Amino acid sequence: MPKKAHLASYLSSFQLKKKYLKSHIPVESRRWNLLWKISLGWTIKNSAIAVGLNYSYARRIVIKYNSEDEKGIKNRTRFNRGNKRGKNLY
Repeated sequence: MPKKAHLASYLSSFQLKKKYLKSHIPVESRRWNLLWKISLGWTIKNSAIAVGLNYSYARRIVIKYNSEDEKGIKNRTRFNRGNKRGKNLY
């Protein structure tokens, strides 16, 4: 039997579910869904398959959540784009 993932106890399973349901950003919503399933006792591999993520990426999400709390789940890609052709994107 696969080893169960450990989640830091920042948020309860119910709170993770609420974060998942209220998130309007697709990337973050998927990450919250993954964490919610893991908090219910699912393995990282099964959760990743259910949510549609790669196992290694799902594992990094869990590690990031355990080390940084909610800040590790935020989608940071929009802050890393920079200016393209001199146009301000945000």
